[in-house]
Amino acid sequence: MKALLKDKMEQLKDRSGLAGVRSKLGVYGRAAEMLAFAVLAPVIGLVLFSSDPLGLKAGFPWACAAPVMFAARYGSSWGAACAAVAAVSFFLIGGLVYEAQSSALITLAVGTLIMCIVIGDVAAAWRSRSGRAEAENEYLRHRLKEFSNDYHVLKVSHGQLEEFMAGQRLSLRQALQQAKPLLTAGADGMEAGSDLMAIFAQFCSVQVAGLYAMKTDSQLETKPVAVHGNMGELPTFDPLLRLALKERELVSVKLSSHATDSHESGLLAVVPLVDAQGTLHGVLAVRDMHFMAFQQENLNILALLGGYVGDMLTRSRGAAQSRTAWFLAEMDTALRFAATNSVTSSLLCLEFEDTPYAEEISKMVSTNIRSLDSSWLPKTKNGRTTVVILLPLIAETQCNAYLRRIGQSVRDEFQLELQDLLADVTTKQLKGSDTRESCIAFINESTGFESPSSDSAAIAQRRVKRVA
Repeated sequence: MKALLKDKMEQLKDRSGLAGVRSKLGVYGRAAEMLAFAVLAPVIGLVLFSSDPLGLKAGFPWACAAPVMFAARYGSSWGAACAAVAAVSFFLIGGLVYEAQSSALITLAVGTLIMCIVIGDVAAAWRSRSGRAEAENEYLRHRLKEFSNDYHVLKVSHGQLEEFMAGQRLSLRQALQQAKPLLTAGADGMEAGSDLMAIFAQFCSVQVAGLYAMKTDSQLETKPVAVHGNMGELPTFDPLLRLALKERELVSVKLSSHATDSHESGLLAVVPLVDAQGTLHGVLAVRDMHFMAFQQENLNILALLGGYVGDMLTRSRGAAQSRTAWFLAEMDTALRFAATNSVTSSLLCLEFEDTPYAEEISKMVSTNIRSLDSSWLPKTKNGRTTVVILLPLIAETQCNAYLRRIGQSVRDEFQLELQDLLADVTTKQLKGSDTRESCIAFINESTGFESPSSDSAAIAQRRVKRVA
């Protein structure tokens, strides 16, 4: 297995090296490659098969294969140029051998040109569709990590709810719901560390542990945010801690080590608080756990909680610092996908009439969205309540379906019709040529909002760099 992985890595290095050479040479390198594909086959045919160098008498003109391969790789424009150069070589070499078959040479040249244009165009279209599909799959795979954490935490929560209902113990879901407002209360969600530590202690039987925030991407703050039990000083050079920071996954000593107490004063397990994007917010360093709780199932729960709390910290930090910054960061991500791989996204602006229900319904609309959507309630100059919603992977023509779903929710909860409460509805589909400035101009034109502060924009830019 290791040998296969090593061979695969060497192949990838070779490919990356060849791609690097091509990128350095640029247009000149591609032009040289075009000349090689156009001339090499006829020249080899002249050397090996001097009586029939182009293969006209062999049943298939093999000299046209190389230009067609070049067109399949680089598209119809370069393929047509390669076919034109190849046609010149056909007449130069074929004129010496096929003296009475000038019509066959013309047919070969025209046929090669047509095949290069058609095959190059089909190959380019296929690569474009494939790239777009890969980009959408990458976006959905990124979101699936968050959904996976939510699902497993929900599954564990319901199992523990059934197990401890007789003792009126809080379920894991209820405990996390109680901790979520605390995460969004300040500028740094790690300020709720004592409440997070209580969750780990109650539901994972952690006896001695410390919760530490990150100073940089790879360095911890030595001062704990919260401790449980006699944690003492953090062993910063502990191999488990260093491995957890490197791999960003839960690491622990062997189960037999805890049974014999051979781990001495070192850490028993390290749980990284990492979100679905791989951003590390902190770690839970566990020095001691109940012997019966130190099992693989409980360690899996610890890892799930670490990922779930990491996602909560990511979302809450964006909301706590600035909801504007969070929305702009998500919009920048959608614009990047639209520019690089033509991934479809839409902006939906809802302006409400001045009614007693406007503020309450707008808050419900801004929260009744998918996990991959983002909402923003900008301050407008005319004082009207406005909601701006970013809908990734949704075309402009599909926004009506979203409005129908929201309208049904408003009808069920408030017994009101959403269309009667809206003063204006505008939509915009994000294109590859759009920028943040053009999108803000669209929102400004639709809602007349107050421009976001420079601090919010700077926060959004930092987050985009971290995601990219």
